[in-house]
Amino acid sequence: MTCTTAECALELDGGDERVTLLRDGVEAVPAMLKAVRCAVREIVLEMYWLDGSVLGLAFVEALTERARAGVAVRVLYDAFGSFGVDRAIFVPLREAGGQVVEFNPVAPWRRRFRAGWISQRDHRKMLAVDGRVAFVGGLNLGLPWLCREEGGGGWRDDVAMVVGPAAARVRTLFFDTWVRQGGDAAGELPPRTARERAAETRRELKSVTAVLGHDAWGARRVLRRAYLSRIAGSERRVLIANAYFVPDLAVQRALRRAARRGVEVRVICPKESDVPPVQYAGEWLYRDLMRAGVRIHQWTGSVLHAKTLLVDDWATTGSYNLDYRSLRYNLEANLASADPSFVRQVEASMRRDLAEHCLEVDPAAWARRPWMEKLRSSFFYLMRKVL
Repeated sequence: MTCTTAECALELDGGDERVTLLRDGVEAVPAMLKAVRCAVREIVLEMYWLDGSVLGLAFVEALTERARAGVAVRVLYDAFGSFGVDRAIFVPLREAGGQVVEFNPVAPWRRRFRAGWISQRDHRKMLAVDGRVAFVGGLNLGLPWLCREEGGGGWRDDVAMVVGPAAARVRTLFFDTWVRQGGDAAGELPPRTARERAAETRRELKSVTAVLGHDAWGARRVLRRAYLSRIAGSERRVLIANAYFVPDLAVQRALRRAARRGVEVRVICPKESDVPPVQYAGEWLYRDLMRAGVRIHQWTGSVLHAKTLLVDDWATTGSYNLDYRSLRYNLEANLASADPSFVRQVEASMRRDLAEHCLEVDPAAWARRPWMEKLRSSFFYLMRKVL
């Protein structure tokens, strides 16, 4: 792995809590691998998409080396997102003492298979090391996130790295799911109830840096409420980059109202998505949003996979998409912070994307689209809850 065009400093000792934005695999991958290789006690990894590519293997090998050194290693991967991965890649890790659990198996012959669980997926992308450093974002450990110089897709994505107390809260979020999926408790408390998680979320939202976990067993609307409350209270700016932008009616109204009261509202969406039906469904909303003053920008670079929001002096990134699947079915996780340094990093990154890689949609030209494109968008918007 030689994607090192960006240097990502990783100091794990001392100092106050620090949150850093990492752009794309070129910044996130070296930092995450460095954290794994520096682990002395424990590594927990929760990943939607982990494959047998050079990127996935690099992490499995690093985890295996740490397990051999006596570090407690636990890996939780989603059965659907990682469908097709050769489970043999985990054999050395297990032999070294690491533990690997598959989230909600989709194969009927698997011991923990339940037909009613097939639609519930673990969409999180989290890594926590020694309870002191953690990564929360949209980046999976698959070939599309490897930089193009290494033969990957160079997908556009964001990851938040936090050093400090919030990292321990990422670890706690991991164990909630790990234990429910049959992993060992490792001396942890039993999984929290939905009421306990809701109370903790209320406390989290008052913190400078918050770990927002979206749980398929309860508290499904935590992230949506956070988005809604921030957008509704916005005064200066709302910047959104979202790979699968099909917000529900309440979020649509909040965006339109913000634009009408003079807030700068900009949304970055893919021009060419890796999931075209979701893109087409989202396009049905552009006309009404633009009429209210929301400015729509289409990403023209490599595939946009980021899920980032900036509202005034608060920013968040993670795995949460503004679509029905994230709202209803998926386990999601975001890191949110009002830390001025992190907010500046997020704004600079989004302004860079707007200036260098986006084309703004012209409302008049959009209205003149061919009727077949309009019909396509209308059809997929009607189907949005099953996409």
